[in-house]
Amino acid sequence: MRTAFEKSILSANESRHGDMAQTLTDKLTATPEGMRLYQQERAILEFTELLCEIMEEQNVTRSELARRLGKTKGYITQLLDGRANMTVRTMSDVLVALGRALHFQDGPLSATVQAAPLWPIREGLAWGATAAWPEQPLRIPAAEPVRKGMVA
Repeated sequence: MRTAFEKSILSANESRHGDMAQTLTDKLTATPEGMRLYQQERAILEFTELLCEIMEEQNVTRSELARRLGKTKGYITQLLDGRANMTVRTMSDVLVALGRALHFQDGPLSATVQAAPLWPIREGLAWGATAAWPEQPLRIPAAEPVRKGMVA
């Protein structure tokens, strides 16, 4: 069974041949529903990529993370491939098990659908998943992508 996002991709791809100047992302995000689905998938991708980076840095296996959370290795696999429903509580629990904290930052929708960078952020303040809350926020220019350890 296809997800709503997969159906949107297929629909946008089928209509893509009529206007070659418009990208697939442009077509997907042209409607409120398409934008909503695109933003969901983008957020899932960013969080799962962050988890994989942290796990790699700490040499934590899926089995070890499952043990720390009291879950199965299969559940961790579902989290990392985006199949499991990740609530804010779930994301926080996983990061706490890795000795990190979850912080959020918002930004304009238009910044997230541009071709590059993959994880754009607005110019200004950004806090990421850190071992401790920083005394001073990180200052990151808008032109730079979010680096390892940050959540946009």
